Amino acid sequence: MGGDLDVLIVDDHEAMRVMLARVMASAGAKRVREASRGELGLEMQAEAPAHLILVDSGMPGMDGVSFISAVRSDARYGAPCIVMITGHDNAELNEAAHAAGANAVMVKPVSPRALISKVQDLLR
Repeated sequence: MGGDLDVLIVDDHEAMRVMLARVMASAGAKRVREASRGELGLEMQAEAPAHLILVDSGMPGMDGVSFISAVRSDARYGAPCIVMITGHDNAELNEAAHAAGANAVMVKPVSPRALISKVQDLLR
């Protein structure tokens, strides 16, 4: 992973954000930011667009699919690579995420190695 990678993690569970942030930092991300809900993630992305967004599927308020749709529909958010991480291995959710503009969907539990590998493949 490139040393200039800027990552935004959007997840309502602090433990998941912390784990994902550690994985991304250990993989060489330059900057890792965290948002506890979708609306805050959009504000952060508008202020300084990240190259990569890791977003949870199920959050109170704005869910992951709605977040992805919002990012893809407004040029202020840039054109980040978006990976939705979900606790549900569900074909409908997977399809909805891709239709909204997700580059990939990963099902929890996500191993650090699998996440890094997926991100590296997407950013090539």
